[in-house]
Amino acid sequence: MSTQHPDDIVRLATAGNSFQAHAWEQALRQEGIQSKVVGDYLEAGIGDISGLLPEVWVHRDDLARAEKVLESLEAAAKSDTENTETE
Repeated sequence: MSTQHPDDIVRLATAGNSFQAHAWEQALRQEGIQSKVVGDYLEAGIGDISGLLPEVWVHRDDLARAEKVLESLEAAAKSDTENTETE
């Protein structure tokens, strides 16, 4: 039985804003993947400085599966956008 080392985490993605980062975190949680949003409130303390975007981090063992979840979310969002534009 393998155990995950708590320090073996990696950055999955950088979100465009806090809302997106937390939406990704929720989608990952629904798939049984633990994740952590980092830096989502930096802008509140420091101000609107470019380059300070929230990131989503996961355990290294979950990275490939988490990437697939985000790819599915992006494909669904793109499909929704295309459907809205054709209506």
